[in-house]
Amino acid sequence: METETRYKMATLEPPEVLDALAHSRVIDAPASVIPSSSWLYAAIIFLSAFLIFQVQLIISKYILPWFGGGPSVWNTCMLVFQVLLLCGYGYVDLVSRRLSVRTQARLHLTLITVAFVVMCVLGIQWRSPITPATGWKIAFSQNPVGEVIRVLLVAVGFPFFLLSTTGPLLQMWFSRTRNRSPYRLYALSNAGSLLGVISYPFLVERLRLQSQAWIWSFSYLLFLVMCGVSAWQLTRRESTRSETSGKLSATSIRPQRKTVLLWLALAACSSAMLLATTNLICQEIAVIPLLWVLPLCVYLLSFIICFDGDRWYRRSLFHPAYAIAFFSSLFVLSHGPANARTAILIQIGIFCLALLVVCMVCHGELVLSRPVHSRLSIFYLTIASGGALGSALVVLVAPRVFHQVWEFHLSLLLCGLLLLIAVSSDRGSWFYRGKYRAVMFGMIVLLSFQGYRYGMSWIAQQEQKRALLRERNFFGVKTIQQGQEGIWLRHGQTTHGLQLSDPALRDEPTLYYRRLSGIGLILDRYPRAADLNGRLRPLRVGVVGMGAATLAAYSHPGDYYRFYEIDPQVVSFSIDPQVMGLAHRDPIFTFLQDSPATIDVALGDARLSLEHEASIGHLQRFDILALDAFSSDSIPVHLLTKEAIALYLQHLSGPDAVLAFHISNRALDLRPIVAGLSREYHLAAVEVYQPASSDWVLVSANPQILRLAGKYSRPVSLSTSVPLWTDDYSNLFEVLRK
Repeated sequence: METETRYKMATLEPPEVLDALAHSRVIDAPASVIPSSSWLYAAIIFLSAFLIFQVQLIISKYILPWFGGGPSVWNTCMLVFQVLLLCGYGYVDLVSRRLSVRTQARLHLTLITVAFVVMCVLGIQWRSPITPATGWKIAFSQNPVGEVIRVLLVAVGFPFFLLSTTGPLLQMWFSRTRNRSPYRLYALSNAGSLLGVISYPFLVERLRLQSQAWIWSFSYLLFLVMCGVSAWQLTRRESTRSETSGKLSATSIRPQRKTVLLWLALAACSSAMLLATTNLICQEIAVIPLLWVLPLCVYLLSFIICFDGDRWYRRSLFHPAYAIAFFSSLFVLSHGPANARTAILIQIGIFCLALLVVCMVCHGELVLSRPVHSRLSIFYLTIASGGALGSALVVLVAPRVFHQVWEFHLSLLLCGLLLLIAVSSDRGSWFYRGKYRAVMFGMIVLLSFQGYRYGMSWIAQQEQKRALLRERNFFGVKTIQQGQEGIWLRHGQTTHGLQLSDPALRDEPTLYYRRLSGIGLILDRYPRAADLNGRLRPLRVGVVGMGAATLAAYSHPGDYYRFYEIDPQVVSFSIDPQVMGLAHRDPIFTFLQDSPATIDVALGDARLSLEHEASIGHLQRFDILALDAFSSDSIPVHLLTKEAIALYLQHLSGPDAVLAFHISNRALDLRPIVAGLSREYHLAAVEVYQPASSDWVLVSANPQILRLAGKYSRPVSLSTSVPLWTDDYSNLFEVLRK
């Protein structure tokens, strides 16, 4: 404790050290029991934090189908919420320096009244006060970050802003009116956030989406009432103490600039590590939206532990743990994120452990250097600024600068650098003890050696399959690799296509689409009735998800193939990139060029494109519609709902038409979903499973047409059933593989 006190004193302006010592009893008071008169503060802070993260998950899930359903949508939402949080903290810092507590309360009462009116108006105009009408859906954009931001600001911008002001503002009122340390209330706030995150996939998500939105809205109205009561009580207090408290805030201890910069860097590092870990887990290992909340839980848990009290964060424990996490992460990365030698759960565990250690170090050092409570607002404002900065670096900068998910590695390194800066600023730390310094240099040498091994392993992986091209955008990292067999297309660590290099086999379908796959059997054997002149009737085929356009290999003269693809970079691999507004190069995959069929490509989300075509009366009348957006572990849920199937049926040619669902997946079993949708529309369904290759479910109104798959098909066998998925209800937790 003495060391930490010296560290705090080192962060303050020298003339004010004595003043800090005078306040130290207030700063470090344990406050283990909140007075009964303060339970209203605690309840409001806890509820506001709970609602903050509940609304993030609800609105993110609501707009996810509008922008392709990928992890980048979630990370963009996180960026928006971090910036709104920063705005809320900035508001608190401004009013705490300029206004008395009593005036602050009156201003906040005004904002609460405005929020109440806004919620009532939106509740009348929309399906719920926080779910925009479908008219807010946007047309296709190659980089929809701006559109995501616009929709979020309209839907939940003001309610979220008001919620974000609650924690720091009430903590400020608590510290000034009761002269007690408010930091335990900050831990309570993060506990509410953690509960909001954990409860969503296990409890709240089981409800329909509109029910979630309305329950949240009524809870928000309860929050407004409680917050209004608290503010009204302050307006009734004697003004002398409030005014005095305000003057104290303006003249109390001012942190040094280097301390504020350290706070900013520590908060930015932990925030960047959060989103980088989310990217790594969800794009490179297993793209399961359920996993999006796991890194967030780890991040919030570190806040709770560190801000609950000084006793939890121990440099002697977490600094060696950082070295172990660094070593372990590089070891796993050196073998490839999806390598079979390291189980997926072990990889996820190691990366989440690294996230926990980095966040504990960053947030622990923040706690050790925290200011007196009269400077609370600038402290929280700096933390929020760092959070927004870290999010912006990962969401806006990294995709334009890096062609791989290097932000994870850089965040891990930055944490080590900040750790050294923090301990070197503290004269009482282990950094100034000879034996520990020797250990530190030894660890640096060991980690450098492991970094060298990782670098050599990475080079070896690149040489094994030479990377011809690597591109990254909002929809993830795509790599074109040249191997002995041919040219591979990979999205993250998932293979999306292969074209063989042997000229005789150049147009032979491969991988998930080979001749004995479900889609291969139905395309090869689908009956083509002859016309009066003996010419076979051409097929009309729709394909959702382009990949390397391998399915074009099944086409015949006169056929019509229409591909729906949301990622312009994927399209540019098979057609002239200049059509997409990209730099010119020859197409890499030639399935489309070699096809004798008429080929069309619809750029954008498949469901939105099909909805638009139906709205203008342009029904496609497909004989076969292949839903191939599920070949990765990323599940665009909006393509597997009751409403989506109804849309597909509109675009089919008749009862003999076939819907082919590609459901190959390492983590999720989608058979119960497709089977339930088939029963809902009285359709027959069979499964065509090829071990170590692909898993397809074929659906048609005519059971006889499904016999074309012959001995390779089987009835869809289910060990469990799940509720029917609709646009208003879906839950990936129910279809996780055991």
